[in-house]
Amino acid sequence: MISPSGLMPKRPGICIPVFFLSLMHGTLLAQLNWPEAASAALGGSFVCLDGYVCASQNQAGLGFTERSSISIQHGIPFWIKELGISSLSGQFRSGNGALGASLSTVGLRGLRQSSLWLARGQRLHPRMGAGVGLHFWNTSIQEQFFYAPGISFALGLQIRISEQWRFGARLFHPAEWRKLREASGEESMHIETGFAYSFFNVARIFSDLHIHPGDPVLLCGGAEWILNRQICMRTGIRSEPFTFTWGLSLKLKSCLAEFSFMYRMETGLSTLSAMTYEW
Repeated sequence: MISPSGLMPKRPGICIPVFFLSLMHGTLLAQLNWPEAASAALGGSFVCLDGYVCASQNQAGLGFTERSSISIQHGIPFWIKELGISSLSGQFRSGNGALGASLSTVGLRGLRQSSLWLARGQRLHPRMGAGVGLHFWNTSIQEQFFYAPGISFALGLQIRISEQWRFGARLFHPAEWRKLREASGEESMHIETGFAYSFFNVARIFSDLHIHPGDPVLLCGGAEWILNRQICMRTGIRSEPFTFTWGLSLKLKSCLAEFSFMYRMETGLSTLSAMTYEW
């Protein structure tokens, strides 16, 4: 992370959250975005998810949206409240698909990163959906609101072979522009693919393979169990760095509350909570 001139911490303790924010700079917001609560609880798997909040991670899933929804989410990375991540997102039915938008912000006073996704998903066939997303991000510092703006896009596909099997893929970052190349993450694209399998009408497993040239292949996997109409439990793992995840979903009429926890061996616990209203 490049330190802007004149930006000096007033308290020595602030160096700890600044250090963790530097770790997040390229991979969590400018490139991959912090995961949504459901995806986080499944070890980071997302290419076969649909339903709530698909705009920033699974644009093809918007094609299977049955109801419009609005969500708010808050996360505490590494259990450091100064690095709280807040987001507001929504998906709105339109024809044989949906429009989606997601706005996220993370950072400290005087150093903040913002991310905006605009997305469209379309059902091309009763069992096939495609999506496209346009991503804008920016870093603001104490004396400069637009410090490192950038733009890129993503393309996605999701196929339902049967009631049990789903396959998905997404191509992220095939082209981009940014003002300061040295201020953001890697330039090369990300390829994400995976599948989901449902059984007994109460359980579903997810598995994703994320490929980023120059980095180790990332394996994500998770499972969810529908205990009843109101409660769903999730758990998962990811390989790099090794992370164990779990979560709980509670549905009451038109509202859905989700709580997710991620324990990363290197940096400890992170939490996410989200509230969704659908109509």
